[in-house]
Amino acid sequence: MKYIFDTSSIIVLLEVCGLESQLKSFSSKNQLYMPHRVREEYLRGAKVCTATSLSLFSIITVDLSDELLPYFHFDSSSGEIWVISHVITHQDYCCVIDEEFGRNICKLFQLKLIGAIGIIQRLKEKGFLSNEDLEKIRKKIRNSHFYLSQKLLKKLDQICL
Repeated sequence: MKYIFDTSSIIVLLEVCGLESQLKSFSSKNQLYMPHRVREEYLRGAKVCTATSLSLFSIITVDLSDELLPYFHFDSSSGEIWVISHVITHQDYCCVIDEEFGRNICKLFQLKLIGAIGIIQRLKEKGFLSNEDLEKIRKKIRNSHFYLSQKLLKKLDQICL
């Protein structure tokens, strides 16, 4: 599977949860991408950024989809518009987006979609996370400043059981 990540999902998985080694293992069977714009956004705000963490993702050039601009108030600065632009024209990719607005746009365009919690679930299914890892992840996410809806927090609780 080809996954293209938005900034917030990368932050949750790498900085909040510390899943660099698990994502490296996951990337042996899956392709992880980030648009140039997401890389720039991540580097500006990253608290922990290593060459290894960036090497998990192939950086790709994305052609901005003009049809998305009205949905984003003609502002192309967010990473989501770049992720979605790519998947609109490359439907073999899956958007990895956590923000509700971006997720709603993906649903509107009927694009493949997953978020950080879904990636955690896939890591668990592939055996890259132990029960102890999952409990630590659950605590880290719940104690972080990162917002997740009650629905996603319930899903996280189910995954971690």
